[in-house]
Amino acid sequence: MSNIKDVAKKAGVGIATVSRVLNNSGYVKKETRERIERVIYEIGYVPNEIARSMTKQKTRIIAFIVPHSNHIFFSQLIYFVEKALYEFGHKLMVCNSGSNREKELDLINMLKNNRVDGLILLTSNDIENYIKPHLPIVSFDRRFKGIPFVASDNYEGGRLAAKKLLSYNPKKLLFIGDDAQGELSDIKTEVTKRRLGFVDYLKTQNFSNYSVIEYPLGDLFVPKNFLEMMIREHADVDGIFTISDMVAEVIINELKRLGKRIPEDIKVVGYDGVKGYLNLGLTISSIAQPTEELAKHLVEVLLQKIHGLEAHDIILPVSYVDGDTT
Repeated sequence: MSNIKDVAKKAGVGIATVSRVLNNSGYVKKETRERIERVIYEIGYVPNEIARSMTKQKTRIIAFIVPHSNHIFFSQLIYFVEKALYEFGHKLMVCNSGSNREKELDLINMLKNNRVDGLILLTSNDIENYIKPHLPIVSFDRRFKGIPFVASDNYEGGRLAAKKLLSYNPKKLLFIGDDAQGELSDIKTEVTKRRLGFVDYLKTQNFSNYSVIEYPLGDLFVPKNFLEMMIREHADVDGIFTISDMVAEVIINELKRLGKRIPEDIKVVGYDGVKGYLNLGLTISSIAQPTEELAKHLVEVLLQKIHGLEAHDIILPVSYVDGDTT
């Protein structure tokens, strides 16, 4: 396996010069830098991030805690976060918490022990007391005291969904979400505002024939028996807004199984606006989040925290994307 001495010898420079190139620190002539980088590529030298961190106290590794990376929106967000981090010379470590509070706390301790340089956090667990303002953390879709967060305009997204569904003169509407974002939980995330925006807009339009349905907390996928019971109980519904496109997919499949036509009998609007999604044979009408922009801002805000700069909360606009389900 090649090492830094091999790079220095072949490039005809000292080890210190190679180190400056690797760490992007100190002045190195352009021609020399390009020669060293070419040698690194040719001999396949890969710096040991952990070994370098022992002297620099920096790993150049960023951890991203997500409940489930197999959630289609989260996976797309992870992709763009990794892309943005790489442009700044950082690597991404994805940590699936499974919404397990103790696992999330273990991962936060990893940051406190300098095993990663920073942390992007996506959680709905009660961990407020373990998040300190001095830590290099940026939160996604959740407010913590003293910690910057990045989110899309979830409230406006709910309003846009309500406005769209009302344009079809519905008889009855449903919001379907989960109690991690609902009234049954003490934890409030920005995702809560999807429901709030939806309900508030209906109230401003004096539309009162709606229901809020919350499925059991902790289920990534809506339980089928719960769905069938809910759909039969609200047989007169003709418009549904779901907390995510993943929930919309499950709802649509169950509606079709029960003989409902989409969108002729029931119109469905999801949230996330993920591209190339699902095996429904149709495209979900959805409130689209600007995924790539969210990722870029998460990275930029986190790097500001890492370098001791002032970081601010960021909320990005959403848009309605028409599909085959309305």
